Amino acid sequence: MKGKMKALFKWRPKQGALLKEVDIPKVKDDQVLIKVKAAAICGTDKHIFEWDAWSQSRINPPMIFGHECAGEVVKVGKKVKKIKIGDFVSAETHIPDQTCKLCKMGLMHICQNMKILGVDINGAFAEYVVIPEICAWKNDP
Repeated sequence: MKGKMKALFKWRPKQGALLKEVDIPKVKDDQVLIKVKAAAICGTDKHIFEWDAWSQSRINPPMIFGHECAGEVVKVGKKVKKIKIGDFVSAETHIPDQTCKLCKMGLMHICQNMKILGVDINGAFAEYVVIPEICAWKNDP
C-alpha cells in the first residue's frame, strides 16, 4: 500500500512528541499491515514522552512510539497463512526474531533478540502499523 499516514514521533532526545506525516510502512513476506483502530497509552509511552532516565537509556529517536493497539488487517505478506485481509487483530508487542536458539526450541517468549513494538521498532501511534503474523492475535468479530 502506497501513501502517507500521520504518526506520533519521538523525534528528538527531549521531552515531547511530534505528529508528522510519513510513508505507510511496507509489508515483508511474513508481516501484516494493520489500520490502527484503537491504541492505548501505557506507562512505557509516558516514560518515552517525558524522556526520563529509562527512555534515555533505551530509545533511539526518531521513532514512532506506542505498542498497545488493535485494528483491521489491510495487507498481508506472501508467506502469511492464518491472518487475512479484513481480520480484526490485536498486536502482541514482543516480537521474537524466530532465528535464535530459544526461538527454534519453541521458546519465543524468551527470545534472545526480542524487539518491543514502539520501543525498539516503529510502533502503533500511527494510522498503520506493521507486525509479524505471529504477533497478530485475531479478535472475535
